[in-house]
Amino acid sequence: MNKLLRNSLIIGLTTIALIFCVSSGVSAKTLLKMNHQFPAAAAGSKIDQWFADEIKKATNGEVEIQIFWSNALGAAKENLTLLRSGAIDMAGMSAGYFPSELPFYAAPNSIAMGMDNICQSSAIMKAFMTKIPAFDEEAKKNGIRPIFFHLLNPYLLVTKEPVTKLSDLKGKKIRTWGEDMPRLVQAAGGTPVTIMLPELYENLQRGVIDGCPFSVDFVETYKIYEVAKNITEVVMWEGPAWGVFFSEKSWKNLSPAHQEVIMQTANRAREREIVKTAEAGVAARKLLIEKGVQFHEFPAEELAKWQAANPDFFGDWIAKMKKMGKEKEAIQTVELWKDMRSWIVCP
Repeated sequence: MNKLLRNSLIIGLTTIALIFCVSSGVSAKTLLKMNHQFPAAAAGSKIDQWFADEIKKATNGEVEIQIFWSNALGAAKENLTLLRSGAIDMAGMSAGYFPSELPFYAAPNSIAMGMDNICQSSAIMKAFMTKIPAFDEEAKKNGIRPIFFHLLNPYLLVTKEPVTKLSDLKGKKIRTWGEDMPRLVQAAGGTPVTIMLPELYENLQRGVIDGCPFSVDFVETYKIYEVAKNITEVVMWEGPAWGVFFSEKSWKNLSPAHQEVIMQTANRAREREIVKTAEAGVAARKLLIEKGVQFHEFPAEELAKWQAANPDFFGDWIAKMKKMGKEKEAIQTVELWKDMRSWIVCP
C-alpha cells in the first residue's frame, strides 16, 4: 500500500469514527469546578452534593460538578472575582459579602430582623428573581447567573454568657458581616466585629468575641457549643443564605438541554431543602441540649426595645439605591418583601 493510499485510508476511518460519535449521541464530558464557602457536613451543603449527583445522573455523566468545600479554591470574599475571571465555573457564595457589586442580592442576605422563618426566605427570594427585573440586570452586569438560594435556620444569638434582656448586650463583642448586622449590634449597645466563619471557634475560645448570630445546626456543625453554651431565642437574622452561582461564560458553554436539566434540578433542590433545613434544626436542638447548651427566652418587651433602637434598615437601603439610580426598583423590592412577610408562615 503506497503512502498516499494509506493516508487517505486513515483520514477516511477518522471521519467515519467522528460521524459515528456524533450520530450515536456521544459528547465530551463537562467538568464544572465549584468553590464552596461551607463545609460538606452543613445541611445545605448536603443539598448541594445531592444537586451535583442528580445532575450527573440526569445527564448520564456528561455534566459533572466537582465541589471544593470550605473555600478550597479561594476565600469567600474572592468568589465573585473568581467567577468573573473564569477561574471557577460555579460558587456557593453569600451575596451579602458583596454589597457594592450585588446590592439587590445582598439585601435579603444582610438586612437584620427582616424575615421570620425559612418558608418566607424561600418564597421571597424566588419572587425577587422572577418578578423584579433589577435582580436579573444586576447578575448580568456582573457576569454571573444565580440558580437557586439556600435556606438557613434562623440566626439566634449564641453567647458565652447568658443574654435574657437588651442591656445584657451592652459592651459585648458580637461577630457580624455586611453593612446592616453591625448596626443591629450597635443599636443594642454591643460592639460589632467582622469575622469570617472559619475563624469563629478560635475567636470565641480566645475571647476575641463574646458571641455571634448563628443557626442551631451551624452551632453543631462548627462545634460552637464547645466554646459558647448559651443561645437566646431572638431572631437576629433570617433570609436566603448562600446561592449557587454560575459564571455566565460557563453557563453559556452548556447545551440548552443541560441548562434545562440544571434548572429543573435546582427547583427540586429548593423544594427539598425546606423540609431538610427544618429537620436539621430540630435534630441540632436536641443534640445541643444533650451537650449542655442552655436556651433562653428573650421577652417580647425586650425585643420591642431592640427594634425601636434599630435604624430604618429598609429605608436606608432604599436611600442607598436611590443614589445608584435604582430607587423605584428598591421600593418595589421592599413592598413585595413586606407583603409576603405579612402572610407567609411555615406549616
